[in-house]
Amino acid sequence: MKTACLLALIAPLQLMAGDNPSLDLIAEVKGFSHPASVAWDGSYYYVSDIGKEMKPTEKDGDGSISRMDSRGENLESDFITKLNAPKGLLVVKNTLYVCDIDSLLGFNLETKKKTFEVSFAKDGVTFLKDVCYAGDGRLFVSAADKNKIYLVDVAGKSAKEVSLNVAPNGPNGLVFWKDGNDAFLVVVEWGSDNKPNGKIKGYSLDDTLLRGSYDAMPEDPRMKSGYLDGVSLMYNTKGATTGLLYSDWVDIKPVGKLFCLFRGEGDPMQISSLDIPKGPPGGPADFFYDPKTSTIALPCILEGRVLLMHLKSPKTSE
Repeated sequence: MKTACLLALIAPLQLMAGDNPSLDLIAEVKGFSHPASVAWDGSYYYVSDIGKEMKPTEKDGDGSISRMDSRGENLESDFITKLNAPKGLLVVKNTLYVCDIDSLLGFNLETKKKTFEVSFAKDGVTFLKDVCYAGDGRLFVSAADKNKIYLVDVAGKSAKEVSLNVAPNGPNGLVFWKDGNDAFLVVVEWGSDNKPNGKIKGYSLDDTLLRGSYDAMPEDPRMKSGYLDGVSLMYNTKGATTGLLYSDWVDIKPVGKLFCLFRGEGDPMQISSLDIPKGPPGGPADFFYDPKTSTIALPCILEGRVLLMHLKSPKTSE
Protein backbone atom coordinates (compact mmCIF):
# COMPACT_ATOMS: atom_id res chain seq x y z
CA MET A 1 0.00 0.00 0.00
CA LYS A 2 1.59 3.22 -1.11
CA THR A 3 1.55 5.77 1.68
CA ALA A 4 0.57 8.60 -0.64
CA CYS A 5 -2.27 6.44 -1.93
CA LEU A 6 -3.46 5.71 1.61
CA LEU A 7 -3.66 9.38 2.52
CA ALA A 8 -5.21 10.29 -0.81
CA LEU A 9 -7.99 7.78 -0.22
CA ILE A 10 -8.97 9.49 3.04
CA ALA A 11 -11.36 12.37 2.39
CA PRO A 12 -10.09 15.54 4.14
CA LEU A 13 -12.02 16.97 7.08
CA GLN A 14 -12.85 20.65 7.44
CA LEU A 15 -11.43 21.80 10.77
CA MET A 16 -12.58 24.82 12.70
CA ALA A 17 -10.85 26.09 15.84
CA GLY A 18 -11.40 23.53 18.59
CA ASP A 19 -13.30 21.28 16.18
CA ASN A 20 -11.39 18.06 16.78
CA PRO A 21 -13.24 14.73 16.98
CA SER A 22 -14.82 14.08 20.39
CA LEU A 23 -16.84 11.44 22.24
CA ASP A 24 -20.13 11.53 24.15
CA LEU A 25 -21.09 8.73 26.52
CA ILE A 26 -24.18 6.68 25.66
CA ALA A 27 -23.81 3.99 28.31
CA GLU A 28 -21.29 2.27 30.54
CA VAL A 29 -22.09 -1.45 30.70
CA LYS A 30 -20.60 -3.49 33.54
CA GLY A 31 -20.90 -7.13 34.48
CA PHE A 32 -18.20 -8.64 32.28
CA SER A 33 -15.02 -10.38 33.44
CA HIS A 34 -12.51 -9.67 30.64
CA PRO A 35 -14.36 -8.35 27.54
CA ALA A 36 -12.09 -8.58 24.51
CA SER A 37 -14.12 -7.73 21.41
CA VAL A 38 -17.47 -6.36 20.24
CA ALA A 39 -19.47 -7.11 17.07
CA TRP A 40 -22.85 -5.81 15.86
CA ASP A 41 -25.57 -7.37 13.71
CA GLY A 42 -27.76 -4.30 13.26
CA SER A 43 -29.88 -5.05 16.32
CA TYR A 44 -27.58 -6.43 19.01
CA TYR A 45 -24.03 -6.09 20.25
CA TYR A 46 -22.07 -9.28 20.92
CA VAL A 47 -19.22 -9.17 23.44
CA SER A 48 -16.55 -11.86 23.80
CA ASP A 49 -15.35 -12.54 27.35
CA ILE A 50 -12.07 -14.37 28.00
CA GLY A 51 -13.41 -15.59 31.35
CA LYS A 52 -13.14 -14.98 35.07
CA GLU A 53 -9.35 -15.12 34.96
CA MET A 54 -7.16 -13.31 32.46
CA LYS A 55 -5.80 -16.48 30.83
CA PRO A 56 -5.98 -15.73 27.08
CA THR A 57 -4.29 -18.96 25.93
CA GLU A 58 -5.77 -21.46 28.38
CA LYS A 59 -8.37 -23.96 27.23
CA ASP A 60 -10.44 -23.80 30.40
CA GLY A 61 -13.93 -23.65 28.92
CA ASP A 62 -15.03 -20.58 30.90
CA GLY A 63 -15.09 -18.11 27.99
CA SER A 64 -18.40 -16.80 26.71
CA ILE A 65 -20.28 -14.45 24.39
CA SER A 66 -22.75 -11.91 25.82
CA ARG A 67 -25.49 -10.10 23.92
CA MET A 68 -27.04 -6.69 24.61
CA ASP A 69 -29.20 -4.16 22.77
CA SER A 70 -28.16 -0.85 21.19
CA ARG A 71 -28.43 1.01 24.52
CA GLY A 72 -26.37 -1.56 26.39
CA GLU A 73 -29.47 -2.94 28.08
CA ASN A 74 -31.09 -6.39 28.34
CA LEU A 75 -27.69 -8.03 28.82
CA GLU A 76 -27.59 -11.79 28.20
CA SER A 77 -24.29 -12.84 29.73
CA ASP A 78 -24.64 -16.49 28.69
CA PHE A 79 -25.69 -16.09 25.07
CA ILE A 80 -22.96 -18.57 24.03
CA THR A 81 -20.96 -20.44 26.68
CA LYS A 82 -18.28 -23.08 27.10
CA LEU A 83 -15.74 -21.33 24.92
CA ASN A 84 -12.10 -21.07 26.00
CA ALA A 85 -10.71 -17.54 25.63
CA PRO A 86 -12.74 -15.88 22.82
CA LYS A 87 -11.32 -12.67 21.40
CA GLY A 88 -12.00 -11.15 17.95
CA LEU A 89 -15.60 -11.22 16.71
CA LEU A 90 -17.30 -10.60 13.36
CA VAL A 91 -20.89 -10.90 12.18
CA VAL A 92 -21.47 -11.85 8.54
CA LYS A 93 -25.15 -12.28 7.66
CA ASN A 94 -26.48 -14.63 10.35
CA THR A 95 -23.15 -16.06 11.51
CA LEU A 96 -21.01 -14.87 14.42
CA TYR A 97 -17.33 -15.69 13.85
CA VAL A 98 -15.16 -16.06 16.96
CA CYS A 99 -11.38 -16.26 17.39
CA ASP A 100 -10.85 -18.79 20.18
CA ILE A 101 -7.14 -19.46 20.93
CA ASP A 102 -6.25 -21.71 17.96
CA SER A 103 -9.55 -21.94 16.08
CA LEU A 104 -11.92 -19.73 14.14
CA LEU A 105 -15.47 -20.74 15.03
CA GLY A 106 -18.82 -19.77 13.52
CA PHE A 107 -22.20 -19.78 15.31
CA ASN A 108 -25.70 -19.39 13.89
CA LEU A 109 -27.16 -16.37 15.70
CA GLU A 110 -30.67 -17.82 15.78
CA THR A 111 -29.91 -21.33 16.98
CA LYS A 112 -26.54 -20.60 18.71
CA LYS A 113 -25.30 -23.81 17.09
CA LYS A 114 -21.70 -24.06 15.91
CA THR A 115 -21.75 -24.21 12.12
CA PHE A 116 -18.13 -23.51 11.21
CA GLU A 117 -14.63 -24.31 12.44
CA VAL A 118 -11.11 -23.95 11.07
CA SER A 119 -8.23 -24.97 13.31
CA PHE A 120 -4.77 -23.38 13.22
CA ALA A 121 -3.33 -25.72 15.85
CA LYS A 122 -1.15 -27.50 13.30
CA ASP A 123 0.76 -24.21 12.87
CA GLY A 124 1.27 -23.90 16.62
CA VAL A 125 -1.07 -20.91 16.90
CA THR A 126 -2.20 -20.11 20.45
CA PHE A 127 -3.31 -16.49 20.10
CA LEU A 128 -5.73 -16.06 17.23
CA LYS A 129 -6.65 -12.44 17.75
CA ASP A 130 -8.90 -10.72 15.21
CA VAL A 131 -11.08 -11.45 12.19
CA CYS A 132 -12.34 -9.16 9.42
CA TYR A 133 -14.37 -9.62 6.26
CA ALA A 134 -12.48 -9.85 2.95
CA GLY A 135 -15.46 -10.20 0.60
CA ASP A 136 -16.62 -13.16 -1.52
CA GLY A 137 -16.96 -15.53 1.42
CA ARG A 138 -13.45 -14.92 2.72
CA LEU A 139 -12.10 -13.70 6.05
CA PHE A 140 -8.73 -12.46 7.30
CA VAL A 141 -7.56 -13.59 10.74
CA SER A 142 -4.48 -12.56 12.72
CA ALA A 143 -2.24 -14.91 14.71
CA ALA A 144 -0.50 -12.50 17.07
CA ASP A 145 1.86 -15.11 18.52
CA LYS A 146 3.12 -16.23 15.09
CA ASN A 147 3.28 -12.82 13.35
CA LYS A 148 1.04 -14.21 10.62
CA ILE A 149 -2.13 -13.31 8.75
CA TYR A 150 -4.36 -15.98 7.22
CA LEU A 151 -7.03 -15.83 4.51
CA VAL A 152 -9.94 -18.13 5.31
CA ASP A 153 -12.25 -19.63 2.68
CA VAL A 154 -15.54 -20.07 4.52
CA ALA A 155 -17.18 -22.41 2.00
CA GLY A 156 -14.09 -24.61 1.83
CA LYS A 157 -13.45 -24.42 5.59
CA SER A 158 -9.78 -23.89 4.84
CA ALA A 159 -7.09 -21.27 5.41
CA LYS A 160 -3.89 -20.15 3.70
CA GLU A 161 -1.15 -17.93 5.08
CA VAL A 162 -0.89 -14.52 3.43
CA SER A 163 2.64 -13.94 2.13
CA LEU A 164 3.82 -10.51 3.35
CA ASN A 165 7.20 -9.08 2.41
CA VAL A 166 7.49 -7.56 5.91
CA ALA A 167 5.99 -9.59 8.74
CA PRO A 168 3.72 -7.78 11.20
CA ASN A 169 5.01 -7.49 14.76
CA GLY A 170 2.34 -9.13 16.88
CA PRO A 171 -0.60 -8.53 14.50
CA ASN A 172 -3.67 -7.59 16.48
CA GLY A 173 -6.54 -5.61 14.92
CA LEU A 174 -7.34 -5.93 11.21
CA VAL A 175 -9.34 -3.95 8.67
CA PHE A 176 -9.73 -4.72 4.96
CA TRP A 177 -10.11 -1.83 2.53
CA LYS A 178 -11.11 -2.05 -1.15
CA ASP A 179 -10.93 0.98 -3.45
CA GLY A 180 -11.75 0.15 -7.03
CA ASN A 181 -9.29 -2.53 -8.12
CA ASP A 182 -6.94 -1.79 -5.22
CA ALA A 183 -7.10 -3.87 -2.04
CA PHE A 184 -5.43 -3.01 1.26
CA LEU A 185 -5.05 -4.63 4.65
CA VAL A 186 -4.40 -2.40 7.64
CA VAL A 187 -2.86 -4.10 10.69
CA VAL A 188 -2.35 -2.63 14.15
CA GLU A 189 0.35 -4.39 16.14
CA TRP A 190 0.65 -5.38 19.78
CA GLY A 191 4.42 -5.45 19.42
CA SER A 192 6.96 -7.86 20.87
CA ASP A 193 9.04 -8.67 23.96
CA ASN A 194 6.30 -7.27 26.23
CA LYS A 195 7.18 -3.76 25.11
CA PRO A 196 4.82 -1.10 23.69
CA ASN A 197 6.45 -1.14 20.25
CA GLY A 198 3.43 -1.96 18.08
CA LYS A 199 2.73 0.24 15.05
CA ILE A 200 0.21 0.63 12.24
CA LYS A 201 1.14 -1.33 9.13
CA GLY A 202 -0.54 -1.15 5.75
CA TYR A 203 -0.22 -3.76 3.00
CA SER A 204 -1.17 -3.51 -0.66
CA LEU A 205 -2.64 -6.87 -1.69
CA ASP A 206 -2.65 -8.60 -5.07
CA ASP A 207 -5.79 -9.92 -6.78
CA THR A 208 -5.69 -13.20 -4.83
CA LEU A 209 -5.39 -11.38 -1.48
CA LEU A 210 -2.65 -13.90 -0.65
CA ARG A 211 0.35 -11.63 -1.24
CA GLY A 212 0.95 -8.23 0.31
CA SER A 213 3.56 -5.49 0.06
CA TYR A 214 4.27 -3.19 3.00
CA ASP A 215 4.77 0.55 2.72
CA ALA A 216 5.73 2.45 5.85
CA MET A 217 3.56 5.21 7.22
CA PRO A 218 5.34 8.57 7.27
CA GLU A 219 7.36 9.26 10.38
CA ASP A 220 5.36 11.52 12.64
CA PRO A 221 6.12 12.29 16.31
CA ARG A 222 2.39 12.31 17.05
CA MET A 223 2.15 8.63 16.08
CA LYS A 224 3.69 6.76 18.97
CA SER A 225 4.28 3.05 19.18
CA GLY A 226 2.24 1.18 21.76
CA TYR A 227 0.21 -1.88 22.64
CA LEU A 228 -2.18 -1.38 19.74
CA ASP A 229 -5.35 -3.48 19.73
CA GLY A 230 -8.46 -2.49 17.76
CA VAL A 231 -8.83 -0.64 14.45
CA SER A 232 -11.70 0.56 12.30
CA LEU A 233 -12.27 2.72 9.23
CA MET A 234 -14.38 5.87 9.45
CA TYR A 235 -16.84 6.73 6.66
CA ASN A 236 -19.05 9.66 5.76
CA THR A 237 -22.67 9.45 4.57
CA LYS A 238 -21.52 9.06 0.95
CA GLY A 239 -19.36 6.05 1.78
CA ALA A 240 -16.02 7.84 1.47
CA THR A 241 -13.31 6.85 3.93
CA THR A 242 -12.56 9.73 6.29
CA GLY A 243 -10.04 8.23 8.69
CA LEU A 244 -8.85 5.46 10.98
CA LEU A 245 -9.74 4.81 14.60
CA TYR A 246 -7.38 2.68 16.68
CA SER A 247 -6.93 1.80 20.35
CA ASP A 248 -3.74 1.67 22.42
CA TRP A 249 -3.42 0.13 25.88
CA VAL A 250 -0.34 2.36 26.53
CA ASP A 251 0.38 0.24 29.61
CA ILE A 252 -1.10 -2.75 31.45
CA LYS A 253 -3.23 -0.51 33.66
CA PRO A 254 -6.07 2.01 33.17
CA VAL A 255 -4.25 4.55 30.99
CA GLY A 256 -5.47 3.42 27.56
CA LYS A 257 -6.29 5.71 24.66
CA LEU A 258 -8.39 5.85 21.51
CA PHE A 259 -6.90 7.68 18.54
CA CYS A 260 -8.41 9.14 15.38
CA LEU A 261 -6.14 9.46 12.34
CA PHE A 262 -7.47 11.67 9.55
CA ARG A 263 -6.57 14.25 6.94
CA GLY A 264 -7.02 17.95 7.54
CA GLU A 265 -6.87 20.60 4.85
CA GLY A 266 -3.30 21.89 4.63
CA ASP A 267 -1.99 18.96 6.69
CA PRO A 268 -1.61 15.52 5.07
CA MET A 269 -2.28 13.78 8.37
CA GLN A 270 -3.69 14.65 11.75
CA ILE A 271 -3.92 12.52 14.87
CA SER A 272 -6.30 13.23 17.70
CA SER A 273 -6.31 11.47 21.07
CA LEU A 274 -9.98 11.26 22.03
CA ASP A 275 -11.02 12.08 25.60
CA ILE A 276 -12.84 8.95 26.74
CA PRO A 277 -15.80 9.46 29.10
CA LYS A 278 -15.46 7.82 32.53
CA GLY A 279 -11.68 8.22 32.40
CA PRO A 280 -8.84 6.39 30.61
CA PRO A 281 -9.76 2.74 30.03
CA GLY A 282 -7.81 -0.28 31.17
CA GLY A 283 -7.04 -2.39 28.12
CA PRO A 284 -9.08 -0.74 25.32
CA ALA A 285 -9.48 -3.78 23.13
CA ASP A 286 -11.13 -4.75 19.83
CA PHE A 287 -13.86 -2.11 19.55
CA PHE A 288 -16.73 -1.85 17.07
CA TYR A 289 -17.49 1.32 15.12
CA ASP A 290 -20.81 1.83 13.34
CA PRO A 291 -20.44 4.50 10.60
CA LYS A 292 -24.23 4.81 10.22
CA THR A 293 -24.71 6.09 13.76
CA SER A 294 -21.10 7.07 14.59
CA THR A 295 -21.31 4.80 17.62
CA ILE A 296 -18.25 3.16 19.20
CA ALA A 297 -18.54 0.12 21.46
CA LEU A 298 -15.24 -0.12 23.35
CA PRO A 299 -14.45 -3.15 25.55
CA CYS A 300 -12.16 -2.38 28.50
CA ILE A 301 -10.63 -5.79 29.05
CA LEU A 302 -8.89 -5.01 32.37
CA GLU A 303 -11.96 -3.41 33.93
CA GLY A 304 -14.84 -5.70 32.95
CA ARG A 305 -16.85 -2.97 31.23
CA VAL A 306 -17.93 -1.84 27.76
CA LEU A 307 -18.34 1.83 26.86
CA LEU A 308 -20.91 2.86 24.26
CA MET A 309 -19.99 6.29 22.86
CA HIS A 310 -21.03 8.64 20.09
CA LEU A 311 -18.23 10.03 17.93
CA LYS A 312 -18.61 13.64 16.85
CA SER A 313 -16.24 14.46 13.99
CA PRO A 314 -15.62 17.50 11.77
CA LYS A 315 -17.29 17.82 8.39
CA THR A 316 -15.87 16.13 5.32
CA SER A 317 -14.72 18.36 2.48
CA GLU A 318 -16.65 17.84 -0.74
